[in-house]
Amino acid sequence: MSSPSDLPDSSDLLPSAVAADATVAHATEGSPHHSAGNSHCQNCGTPLRGPFCHRCGQHDFDVNRSFRHTFLEALESFFHFDTKLFRNLLTLLFCPGRLTAAFNAGKRASQVPPFRLYVFVSIFFFIFASMDSNSGKPPIFRSSTADGPNAAITIDGEGVTAQEAWQAIKAGSVNDPALQEKLQKLAEENKDAPSGEPRAVDELKAAADAFRDSHTPAKTEDTDGWGRIFAEKGRLLDTPEGQAEMLHGFVIALPKLILLCLPLFALYTRFLFRKTKQVYLQHLVLALHFHTFIYLWLMFEKGWEHLFGLVSPTAAGWIDSAGKIWMILYPLLMLHYVFANPWWKTLPKTFLLAIAYNITLGIGFIITAMIVLLTL
Repeated sequence: MSSPSDLPDSSDLLPSAVAADATVAHATEGSPHHSAGNSHCQNCGTPLRGPFCHRCGQHDFDVNRSFRHTFLEALESFFHFDTKLFRNLLTLLFCPGRLTAAFNAGKRASQVPPFRLYVFVSIFFFIFASMDSNSGKPPIFRSSTADGPNAAITIDGEGVTAQEAWQAIKAGSVNDPALQEKLQKLAEENKDAPSGEPRAVDELKAAADAFRDSHTPAKTEDTDGWGRIFAEKGRLLDTPEGQAEMLHGFVIALPKLILLCLPLFALYTRFLFRKTKQVYLQHLVLALHFHTFIYLWLMFEKGWEHLFGLVSPTAAGWIDSAGKIWMILYPLLMLHYVFANPWWKTLPKTFLLAIAYNITLGIGFIITAMIVLLTL
């Protein structure tokens, strides 16, 4: 059993991820047809025994060669990386723990460095998440004092017809039962009135004001210090524009939060599986691979769910359920394969890991949300 002194210092957690990345990068980079023609390292003068200097690590690259040769070598390296990337992603998706076990066994030439793979996938994931959050932004309704049906109601600052406003307000009241009831009553009262008549416009204007008022809290008494600040932020957060801004800020801050929590995941597995005598760096590679899987699976599942949804909503629901089940089973299968513990030991350790890490993420989400709220 390892002693507390064997555990890494918190200041060294994140740099360890970069060290893991560099370890694999050194083993995998470079063209298989490399021949720069230098017998000694141009940096330190050490005799060369391959494309990298074994003393200073510099790559033996000759700049005195044709552009065609350089271009072809770069193209070869690109497709070599692309092939490895595709295989690694498939392994991560459907073979829990295999990629990490291969890394620990020293089979790294066929792998994209763990930290680089994490960054590559997470960039695409958070771009996707940011686009998805922006697409769900609710319309902002305003009533206007100008004359004419097209100016009586505006949505996001643009004048619309009474019929367009009616449909938009109905769509924006999905989560507001009280407003839905008001709209239903207005619809019954105006069922015989054409949408362009002043009576209908006036009613729609009242509905727009009701929607705006339902998303704007009543003013509270002024307080001092943090109470006043949070009261102001609370009023902003209860408006549709404030909610959209809060969501956008949270999505931007989320990658930093996950990157800070990721080393703690490795620390938890280091404690729970300490009898396997794996060093912290190996646990950190496991954490990188697991978080990469989460990002990758959420995008993969969402894509298939959307495609099946075009054919049948029921099929999309089955895809969603199957995806959630796989995400629950994945960490159990991953930990069992990597650490080779019997199932009766792996199951409770997986449960404890889930509790500890979810609490960590929950605290991180709360702190992040407060920081984002204060910066609005």
